[in-house]
Amino acid sequence: MQQVGSLVDVDQARETGRFVFHVAASKWEWDDDVYAIHGYRPGEVEPTTELIMRHKHEHDRERVEETLAQARADGAPFNIYYRILVGDSVRRVVLVGEGEYDDEARIGGPVDRLVGYYLDLTPEMEAESSAAANAAVAASAKARDTIEQAKGILMLGYGLDPDAAFAMLKWWSRNRNVKVREVADRLIQVARDGHVSHPGLRRLLDSLLDDLTAHRVP
Repeated sequence: MQQVGSLVDVDQARETGRFVFHVAASKWEWDDDVYAIHGYRPGEVEPTTELIMRHKHEHDRERVEETLAQARADGAPFNIYYRILVGDSVRRVVLVGEGEYDDEARIGGPVDRLVGYYLDLTPEMEAESSAAANAAVAASAKARDTIEQAKGILMLGYGLDPDAAFAMLKWWSRNRNVKVREVADRLIQVARDGHVSHPGLRRLLDSLLDDLTAHRVP
C-alpha cells in the first residue's frame, strides 16, 4: 500500500473540517482540520486533486472521482463514505458537499465551486470505549431497537456500513453531549416527518457542524 501523508497526530483535529473546490481554477482550499485529517500540518502541502486522489484507498478512488465529477456537472448535494490513506493508517470519512453558482441562472448545470465538509469517523470506530458503549446498548432491548433503526437511516442516507453508522451516532452523541439513544430518537423522528432524503439528513447534520466549526473556508 502506498504511503501518503506525514506523521502529524490527526487525532488533534476536531474530526470535521470544511473545504472549497474552485472548479475553473482546479484549486482546493482546506481548513486546518482537513489538513490534519489527511495527516498534514496546516499549509504543509498544496491540496491538489492529484494529491487528494493519492490519499484515496485504491478500491474507493474511482467511486470518489465519479461522485465529484457528477457534482461538478449538476451541483446536486452529494455524500460519500470512503477510506483515506495516511502513512500506514486507514481513516474512514464521510464527505458531504454541494455545488455553488455565481450566476443563479445556471443552477442545475456545471458549477463554479464545490463546498462541503469532511467527517472523520475513525476515532469513534477505534475508541477504547467502543466495547463498553456496545455493551450498554445491548443491555436494553428497547434502546437497541431504536439505535438499529437510526443506524439503518444513516446507512441509507450516507451509504455507511453498520459500524460507521454507529460511529456517527456516537460522534453526534459526544459532540452534543446527549445519549446515543436520544440522538437515535431524534433521527427517527426526522425520518417519520419525511426528511429521510439526503438533503433532509444533511440539514440535520449541518445544524451540528455549524455549531462546531467556528469558521468556514473563505
